[in-house]
Amino acid sequence: MKLRLIALAMLGALPLFLSLSFSAEANEPNQPCQAYLDTSHGIDAEENNCPITVGDFSIRGTFSNSNWRVSFWAWEPAYYILYVEKQQDGTTINLTGFEVTGTTSRPQYRFTNPDRDVTYLVTFRYSDPDTIRLEIYQKNRLIANELLPRESGELIGGP
Repeated sequence: MKLRLIALAMLGALPLFLSLSFSAEANEPNQPCQAYLDTSHGIDAEENNCPITVGDFSIRGTFSNSNWRVSFWAWEPAYYILYVEKQQDGTTINLTGFEVTGTTSRPQYRFTNPDRDVTYLVTFRYSDPDTIRLEIYQKNRLIANELLPRESGELIGGP
């Protein structure tokens, strides 16, 4: 009798388990990213179909090449940090934001420096947790478009 009750309980809970497993990942390629902060239950819950961490996948960390060094991570729900260092002269900028665009195949996190009219885009693919693409636009003109391999899981910059 107990075994039958357990089996029925598991079957009843199966749709919930399946819906939870599908909501946390980008399962359908090329769907638009949708992200927002849900405060309806008195807590800050991030709803995001293009998360930076899913299961064993995580794009948080530091990425660099000879031109740029970038750290990217979530500080708290719907509050992301982008730290960018220009390798040639050591200038840095620390940005925060929560604008997620792109698709579930290639999510993009957008950060803006309104003082200089500069937009920074971080793009990644779930198939490659060790590479990001950094694009920098000033007044809608592309000034950088580079692939950055993972340097480490360490984070630099921040609030």
